[in-house]
Amino acid sequence: MTFDRDKFMETLDEHHEWPCPFIFKFIMPTESLPVFEERFPETEYSLKESKSGKYTSVTMEPHVCSAEEVVKVYEKAADIPGIMSL
Repeated sequence: MTFDRDKFMETLDEHHEWPCPFIFKFIMPTESLPVFEERFPETEYSLKESKSGKYTSVTMEPHVCSAEEVVKVYEKAADIPGIMSL
């Protein structure tokens, strides 16, 4: 799936006043969690495992300074096996 990066950043700029905290939510197979942790070693996040343990949801709320920073987080996470951005 592709997205219009410029349009997304424009929408972010319309709805946020930078700098500000920004909530990211992801769901991924629990087996992909080590890859996530390697990509975001300095970021605090909370985890919630599914009842079966097969999936883990991740919520993080870093302080970001621009729409560009938000997009970079999504791009950094995009190729983690099985990840879904909410």
